[in-house]
Amino acid sequence: MRFVTDNPVKTANVLRSHGYSVHETEVIAVSMLTVYTEIDNEWLADYNAKERADMEKNRWQKTLILLSLVLMVGLASGCITITVPKKSVPQATVPIVNSFAASPVKITAGQRTTLTWDVSGATTVTIQPEIGGVGASGSVQLAPPVTTTYILTATNAAGSTHGLVTVTVTKEMSRPDLVITDIWLEGKKVYYKIKNEGNASSKPSRTQMYVNNLMKATEFEDPLAAGQEKITSFSNFGWEYGSLEVFSTQIVTYNVKVCADMNNEVEEADESNNCLIQIWGQKYSYDFVKNAHLAKWRSNAGELKWPMVSYDKKGAAYRLYDALVLCPEQAGKGWIVGRFADFYDDPETHAARSRLIEVPEKAKFTAKVGFEPNVRSTDGVRVAFGYLDATGSMVLFPMMDVYSDGALHPYEVDLGSLAGKKTEFVLWVEAKDSPEGDCVKWVEPKVVQE
Repeated sequence: MRFVTDNPVKTANVLRSHGYSVHETEVIAVSMLTVYTEIDNEWLADYNAKERADMEKNRWQKTLILLSLVLMVGLASGCITITVPKKSVPQATVPIVNSFAASPVKITAGQRTTLTWDVSGATTVTIQPEIGGVGASGSVQLAPPVTTTYILTATNAAGSTHGLVTVTVTKEMSRPDLVITDIWLEGKKVYYKIKNEGNASSKPSRTQMYVNNLMKATEFEDPLAAGQEKITSFSNFGWEYGSLEVFSTQIVTYNVKVCADMNNEVEEADESNNCLIQIWGQKYSYDFVKNAHLAKWRSNAGELKWPMVSYDKKGAAYRLYDALVLCPEQAGKGWIVGRFADFYDDPETHAARSRLIEVPEKAKFTAKVGFEPNVRSTDGVRVAFGYLDATGSMVLFPMMDVYSDGALHPYEVDLGSLAGKKTEFVLWVEAKDSPEGDCVKWVEPKVVQE
């Protein structure tokens, strides 16, 4: 609105002091009474209750005075413009699709995929085709029969936002799948079973045999129908390693591997399952109870010397029949660890020596872990089997919580990832917040070959 005055600068400063945005401009013809009344109403809105009452009382007096001044001045020499600030109104925004994905995005017919989504600011969310209304976030498993594009629509009063994801579906191909299901020795003849576990006939192929990683024999295979299994042998090979019976304490083992389709002549449904490995002869076994007195023992209180007693506050390890009992340091979060190597007698001095253990194929650690029936542990312990890596650092396999519930709990670790490596084994026990009654026993802890 505009206000006519003989002193625009002075009047503008007064109006600015009341919080108005004021701009000087050129003179224009307006109704004086109407302009004053509008300005007066704007001022009334900014005064307190008492000031508004006083101004209302004198309103007509000020109006007459102003009209007189305007008549005396005549045409105004300038004017000002008053801009009343307007309150900003928040603009509504469309929803936001934070994520919309499928995993996996490529499947074979009959397989399943998982759709996941997360949306903000929507009143309704739908996914098409077939799914329909859903929540603002979630997931769903699907098995689309053909390649499908899923459309997510998130809507509110301001509009809609869309997300797209395509799941590609390929038709299942008919393929053979050759596997070796068994190997055995009869006299000097090595026999095996070969089976086609696929859904199509195989082409002719070759099967090979390895002994201790050396290729020893090859056999030609006729085509096998889907689901067919047959027994055959390596016709050009005779077992040359003697009897598999053990007549001495010397460990003699043979790693026997038979693999179907060794030259990849057959396009198979699964190319990773062609081989079967068996350990013949006396299998490897490492007994932790028998070697406990030669192991290196330590707790967070320092090095521990064998023999030890259960009530030693620094921690202890001792044999109990076929078990090895480990007691961590008697402190919150106390621990004890034993390092086990390949121990042997020096042939000249007969002194005990140690060297790194070479982990055999198809080895695993196995034990049963628990507390004595009359022992009450406050909050149990954590146990783990581990090894030393190439840098000498200790690596623990997943820990197991053990409580004084009167039971022995199986604890096994597959050592396939360590096959052929040289290392030391580790037994670890860790107390929790309370060390009371935390002596736990490992029954028949061994590394064995399957």
